[in-house]
Amino acid sequence: MRVLVAGASGFVGAAVIERFIADHHRVIGVSRRPPLQPTPNAEFVSLDLLDPEACRAAASGLVDVTHLVFAAVNETPDEIGGGWAGPGYIERNSALFSNILNPLIDLNGELRQVMIMHGTKAYAPFRAEHLPVPLKETMPRPHFDDFYFRQEDHVRKQIGGRDISWTTFRPQIIAGGGVGSNLNALLGIAVFASIRRAMGLDLPIIGLEPYPIIEMTDVELLARAVAWSTDNPAARNETFNVANGDVFCWPDLLPIIAEEIDLPLGPAVADLSLREELAANASVWADLVRKHKLPVPAELGTYLGGSAALADVSMGVADRNVITSTIKIRQAGFTECIDTAACVTKWIRRWRENSMLPPR
Repeated sequence: MRVLVAGASGFVGAAVIERFIADHHRVIGVSRRPPLQPTPNAEFVSLDLLDPEACRAAASGLVDVTHLVFAAVNETPDEIGGGWAGPGYIERNSALFSNILNPLIDLNGELRQVMIMHGTKAYAPFRAEHLPVPLKETMPRPHFDDFYFRQEDHVRKQIGGRDISWTTFRPQIIAGGGVGSNLNALLGIAVFASIRRAMGLDLPIIGLEPYPIIEMTDVELLARAVAWSTDNPAARNETFNVANGDVFCWPDLLPIIAEEIDLPLGPAVADLSLREELAANASVWADLVRKHKLPVPAELGTYLGGSAALADVSMGVADRNVITSTIKIRQAGFTECIDTAACVTKWIRRWRENSMLPPR
């Protein structure tokens, strides 16, 4: 196999690359900016996926790619909270996909499978009405435009009668990964807690009651699901929800985060915004990076991208529980799971060991 991973600079793309490298496949990553922590033994091509001519030129050198993993997204912090339905957002993310897929299919005779990373925004239209529990892959499409379904329709159209399959994944809040985690709510919270500790403050219980019940997806679990689907007849032309296997409320995880970061837990604060708090205290983070010689960006926007905005969204959806059914992927044969509390502890400790967070 030669696997092409689009979105290599993001933490999902990086986890997928690491998984396929560990499985001894040849991997090439593409993204506009190079990964801040490149994966050894993986190739990298700097490529703007919004440039169709550049994508076609790059595809001419990728004629032996057998699998495409599409983990790229073009999303601003303002779009995370609801602007994702805007025409510009939809057009950009549709173009990202078609610009790389079209020339790969036109110029490549080896492509066997296209794997696409989506998420629970596929179910977002139901928030205006009743949100079923659990959310299932068989639910009908939304009645308005959505780039997820544009991408799915496009891959079906481009494949035509060719012997190429597709698999779509819908994780919920993804946690973990290394530097370049631009949509990593857990990392945003861990950085926020580290700043609060440096300021001699506590970690408040953030959000609104009744606290929603939601799910998390460990990025390494997601990468293993992608690897499982590769050339698997059970995953051919299928869509799968992927989650850790349990559910949680943020007030039950925040004490674990406070203990790991080593600061006291504070009272409930309904209207606190991590995005605003981090922006107001960006200099504290820069001081921590310098003081501890952390090999990560001192500029929070570069380090976290939209992670804080995503954390705000996940903590602020107080009127709906968001629970997906993972029965389909389990019955298809992928049965791995991880306790979410263990997932949170694992990643905070690993980030600290890798100097992505200050020491205790």
